[in-house]
Amino acid sequence: MIFQYLADCRETLCACSLTARRFRYTALSLLGRHLTLNTVGRLKECSPLITRGAFQHVRSLDLGVNNEGTILRSYRMNYLVILKAFARYRALNRLWLSEVSFSFVGRSQKENLRETIIALGSTVTEFGLYGCHFSSYEEMICLIRSFPLCNFLFIRDCTASGKPTCENVFTGLPENKLSIRDLQLSCSPPNNSSVDVSNLIEDAALDVGSLTSLVCDVGNSERTRRIAAAVYSSPVEHFQVACAEPGGFQGEHTPRNS
Repeated sequence: MIFQYLADCRETLCACSLTARRFRYTALSLLGRHLTLNTVGRLKECSPLITRGAFQHVRSLDLGVNNEGTILRSYRMNYLVILKAFARYRALNRLWLSEVSFSFVGRSQKENLRETIIALGSTVTEFGLYGCHFSSYEEMICLIRSFPLCNFLFIRDCTASGKPTCENVFTGLPENKLSIRDLQLSCSPPNNSSVDVSNLIEDAALDVGSLTSLVCDVGNSERTRRIAAAVYSSPVEHFQVACAEPGGFQGEHTPRNS
């Protein structure tokens, strides 16, 4: 808990990170008010600290184990514990979820998750989903729309099972209209599970009237054209696009005076 009171003293945190091995990651993670939990080791180390009230100063969170294959269900349950704790703090401005599958949430915990998401949505302005797995495209849309203050949205290579029998975990959450200024959309070439985000602007009812930055790499030219049509009247200042199909294209435009 002492780190909670040292969060604004960079010199002390640096000293702690050098002198005590077991405090090293904890001390370093406090620098810059950003926390990344992307390994099983970090989940195990930080979960009990977070539940005891540590890391309340953190404003930016990257959560999700990357490149670990299938991790144990008990470790995945730490996701819910951590999100619930930060929802209670109501301090996060930025939330990045990486390779999170919401199928780990049991029936008895779904209402708990919904309440947690609503609380997080009251402060988060930057929201990202990287390689996350959903029961359906609609489930992803419901999650996105539950962050009313979000003006920066990042979606990359998410997947969905598409099974009609799968329950939408986020059913019943508020369907807010997000006013987006910075949008980044990416998805894998069409296959059975990849989520096509080319219609996301319409499907999530995003307000792009103030959109100034757009980055998209959605697999083929037809998808790219759909996104371009959706933002045609937006005041986009920075535009970056790529198309991975054979004979595809890529380009970037930023005004000279920006």
